[in-house]
Amino acid sequence: MDRMTRWTALLTLALAAIAPATARETLDEAAVHARELVAYRSRNTGTLMSVFPDDAQVPTPGLPFGLQEYYAHYPDSNGDLLLLAMPIAAIYRNALPPHAPNLTMTINDMYGFGNGNLAAGRMRVALFGTLERVEGDREIEKCKQAYLEAHPDARGWIPPGGPHAAFYARFRVNKVYAFNGFGDVAFIGWVPLDLYRSSGAKMRSAKEVHRDWPVPRQPQENDDLGVVDLFGEQAGDHGVVRIMPVSREAVAHEEKRRERFRVQLA
Repeated sequence: MDRMTRWTALLTLALAAIAPATARETLDEAAVHARELVAYRSRNTGTLMSVFPDDAQVPTPGLPFGLQEYYAHYPDSNGDLLLLAMPIAAIYRNALPPHAPNLTMTINDMYGFGNGNLAAGRMRVALFGTLERVEGDREIEKCKQAYLEAHPDARGWIPPGGPHAAFYARFRVNKVYAFNGFGDVAFIGWVPLDLYRSSGAKMRSAKEVHRDWPVPRQPQENDDLGVVDLFGEQAGDHGVVRIMPVSREAVAHEEKRRERFRVQLA
């Protein structure tokens, strides 16, 4: 090894040693972020998906089907959704008797960041659950108010005066999958249901979430990261640390943000 090569190698090691480390998002953080995403950053809109049953018209049997759909927080629940189900819509018919009441709602960050195309790095979550019709006049009225609070424009089609038959339904969450960005810094994987539900008590206010939210990172052309680094699922080891080529100012800002967030988790 010549002198120049040796000095280059030593310099690389020295820079790596003094470079600040950026830790991956933990499972606990991911659970709180998922609840905050659903509550504050999706504009109460997601993609609702069902599967055409075996007796559906050709050529649709067995095909998944998803469309944009409004939702609201189900009153007095801990992470369930409120839907306005319209049996005229195939997406709901697929989950009504005699078919299994299974649905999936995918929810994305709708606020975005400036003019950059950062969609690949934004948080998103898939909620798996079942459809349950709301019963009882008091419960229906409570759901009506909650739905209108989230979507005032829905006054034109809510029951009983809407153009189509409809009813309020509870989307009872039973599984949660979080895809919070690129896997070198963000959590990707299943969130335990009990953790998802308990994390509601640790959510920050809407104002705090809108002001202080992890900005998605786009991979640069010179990033020494492979597909596994960017999209690898985390299976139990949530303490992985990578040396990232970022400025000290950026790291200091990120550490302050994470410390404020950790106070909320404590």
